[in-house]
Amino acid sequence: YGYPFYLLSAIMLLPYRLLAGADWVSSTQTIMLFLRQLVSVLPMILAIGLMTGMQARRKAWYWRIALFMFLLAIPAVIANNFWWHPDSLAVLLIVLVFYGLDRDDLAFGIFFYLAAFTCGVAFSVKYSGAFFVLAIPAYLAYGIFKKRISWKRGLLLAPLFILIMALGLVISNPLLLLPMERQEIINTIQRQIVQTRIGYNTVNP
Repeated sequence: YGYPFYLLSAIMLLPYRLLAGADWVSSTQTIMLFLRQLVSVLPMILAIGLMTGMQARRKAWYWRIALFMFLLAIPAVIANNFWWHPDSLAVLLIVLVFYGLDRDDLAFGIFFYLAAFTCGVAFSVKYSGAFFVLAIPAYLAYGIFKKRISWKRGLLLAPLFILIMALGLVISNPLLLLPMERQEIINTIQRQIVQTRIGYNTVNP
């Protein structure tokens, strides 16, 4: 589930651990309540708030509220937030990438680079950042088509985006710098790719 998911979970639990003392490990229900609310529910609320702001910024306030409430009420959103899981964090990071590109508005400035960094962090949480493999070239091509950048600068920005994305990946998952841990992460990714392709507990004929 990625280093950021567990790091965020540990940070969110730290105040309770300090207050509860040595008996904190026996409070399973309270611990899971904190984790579910702060690591699953809160990121999804923030993600939906950002999406609403981007999609309905020119709408009346009641339209924004209606869209916000509608997105919160989607059955998949509700069902996903019944347990401690990284999906909401992954959604928030993906939305932050879109938010950065939206704020950048083909300027290819600081928000473009922030989107690249966030994309790297998203990649370390369930590999979500990998889904931008075609979106970023399309964004750069659109910038060239609209004459906001030259094609030469576009060719430079493409590898720069990947470089900043890789930086975000490593900073958000420093275990990649350790050979044994990096190999274990790679093995886990390969195993999950196989499980995603053929399913769990399957028998090959």
